[in-house]
Amino acid sequence: MPPDSFSVPIIIAAVILALALGGVLILHQRVRRDLSQARGQLVQARQAQEHLTRETSARNQRLVQAERQTQEGAELLREARAQHDLVRAETEHLISKRIPALLSHLRAPHVIVPGVQNPALAGTDIDRQHRAILDALTRGVREEGERIDEAAQAVVRGAMSRVQTQALRAQDLLAGVQQRYSGDEHTALLREVLGLDMFNELIIRRVQVTGIACGATTGLSRDDTYLVDLMVGAISRVENFELRIEGPANHLRRRIGVAARAAESILFITAELLANAVHHSHGTLKVTIAVHETNNGAAIVIDDAGVGLNEDQYARATRLLSGTQPVRLVDMGNPPRTGWAAIGRQVAHYGMQVTVKKSAFGGVQAVLNIPTALLVEMPEDSRPSVLAPEPVRAAVPTAATAIRPGPMAAAPAVQPEPVATAMAVQPEPVAASRPEPVASSVRTEAVRNEPATAPQQRPAEDLAPLPQRRRQSPPRATSGSRPTGGSSHGSDGRLLTTPEEAQKRWGDFQVGAEAGRREALPTEQHDITEGN
Repeated sequence: MPPDSFSVPIIIAAVILALALGGVLILHQRVRRDLSQARGQLVQARQAQEHLTRETSARNQRLVQAERQTQEGAELLREARAQHDLVRAETEHLISKRIPALLSHLRAPHVIVPGVQNPALAGTDIDRQHRAILDALTRGVREEGERIDEAAQAVVRGAMSRVQTQALRAQDLLAGVQQRYSGDEHTALLREVLGLDMFNELIIRRVQVTGIACGATTGLSRDDTYLVDLMVGAISRVENFELRIEGPANHLRRRIGVAARAAESILFITAELLANAVHHSHGTLKVTIAVHETNNGAAIVIDDAGVGLNEDQYARATRLLSGTQPVRLVDMGNPPRTGWAAIGRQVAHYGMQVTVKKSAFGGVQAVLNIPTALLVEMPEDSRPSVLAPEPVRAAVPTAATAIRPGPMAAAPAVQPEPVATAMAVQPEPVAASRPEPVASSVRTEAVRNEPATAPQQRPAEDLAPLPQRRRQSPPRATSGSRPTGGSSHGSDGRLLTTPEEAQKRWGDFQVGAEAGRREALPTEQHDITEGN
């Protein structure tokens, strides 16, 4: 074979081999490029997967946190709803239970105001806020109640003052009728007038106690007055006194009187205590009254055998009679019982003391203690009224006691002074000045014409001295300057009445007056406004 023919296949094979090698190289390069691209894509895929994994993890964390927050929010919502329901229930309890109980407590202190309904709220802000609401309501109700009560008391004071003034004028008119028609031929008329006079006196007392309980004054003024005369005047202010009251028993050893500034108040207090004792006693039971001298002044003791008081009533009486507790109209009951409240006002004003306790008869014993500062020793030229009781401890009889008839003719250690009559002073529009009617509620000038007697009295060095009061007017003539019997003529030629004649006339008149009053007035009265 020729060499040319042999080299051609080799060349072709070499060319083919070169082409194949070039293709392999090209393929290798392409494969490497593809592999590099695949590696890059794989890296990117891994990075994307890692990023996705991180995002998924973060999303899962956010979802978990969101779920936790949702659960916490739901729990808070449940707690808020429970708290809201609790507050609403507690507020409803405040409105429906606690506030009405508080209003009842302000009217009746024994009513208990309940606390929070749920004990878990005790001491919390809700409890403090509700307490603040109740405190504010309490202050508002009390302030408004005090304002309304003060306005009501002012109206009552004004009304009672006008009624008292008119009643005092009517009393003076009745006294004038009694004096003009005091003869035997006018017995029937006088009996009717005495009945009207007694009813008018009861009206004055009820008006006076109502006004004093509302802050008014007694509305009357007096001079220095014997204490025994004030007791007699107080007795005459009580209905059916001649049948229901026994006494008074005079245990005084000196000429003890009451200063002008406190005379009417002591008479008023004594009359109210007597009226209360009579009201709460059976019609056949007697009420006793006595006056004693003490180391610190004097004491008026009133005993009854009535129904008595229970512990709550004694506690209420002690509070009102002390005068330290504010008096409100709404606390006086229905019908209003103003006696103790009025007494408390006078006691606190003058520094006196009234105590009540169970008496030896099962009823109530009331004691009015009068301090020495309100007592005076009456002048020697004065004497009590003829109706004043003789002292229980009488001194040695003297000639001066001859004009005092009856079993009590012994000379007293203290001679009472006649009570001035209502005709002496005309009532004023606001504060009338009048003396108290003596037991028959009849005023007469006969008592003024009695001579003043200065009997011998037993020394009392062991007792504290009383302030001395002297009359400003000229002293009246003593019994020694007049005849002891019969009639005499004055310097102007008028016929003068002797003390014996005046005493007899006055005694006869009182007997007839009492008989007329018993016929004019019913023996039993059921006045629901009486009592304290």
